[in-house]
Amino acid sequence: MKATDNTLTISRAQAGLPRFCNSGKSFLITNRDKPTAVLLPIADYESLLETMNLLSNPRAMKTLRAAKAGRLNYKDLDLADESFGL
Repeated sequence: MKATDNTLTISRAQAGLPRFCNSGKSFLITNRDKPTAVLLPIADYESLLETMNLLSNPRAMKTLRAAKAGRLNYKDLDLADESFGL
């Protein structure tokens, strides 16, 4: 789904905010046909933060690149650890 699939004007977003918040969908909010904000379900927002955190972690990125290149053996991840035990 593209961000523009669910586009709302500011006035429409304000009028239906509770309904849009409970819909579980993402919305692009515009003002005078220009994008101004995004309304995201909390799970999507948390996923974005987690992805940005991983991408900004040089050690995690090094490990991901090595795994993608096939230079790592299988290793159990520690899901309780923020760095997954890497």
